[in-house]
Amino acid sequence: MESDDRGRRAEEVVGQVLAIMEKEGLIAGSYRNKQHGEVDELGIDFLVYMRNGLILPVQVKAASKDNENRRCKHLKKHPYVPFMIFVNLELHKVRPEKVMNDVLEELRGFLRTR
Repeated sequence: MESDDRGRRAEEVVGQVLAIMEKEGLIAGSYRNKQHGEVDELGIDFLVYMRNGLILPVQVKAASKDNENRRCKHLKKHPYVPFMIFVNLELHKVRPEKVMNDVLEELRGFLRTR
């Protein structure tokens, strides 16, 4: 399924950024949930272990023209998982460093809100 592949690629980008954040000491660690697993069904792709002991649930989506509608649908279904990252896979093909930096800044913003 093409959407599964796009989602997997978007999650791979976020996973790479989280590994960098852990190496730099910005987070304590992270866990990537199994695709179509029980936790994934709860609207959580990653659990980010923060240095203060809290855990941040994150949903990852491949970016599209319909991001805001998809965000609203997600929040209706999973109101306790407000942290969503949309990864621009088209831009990632030509400027991966830009996309990774955008994801890094979004994750840093999530950490500041907690």
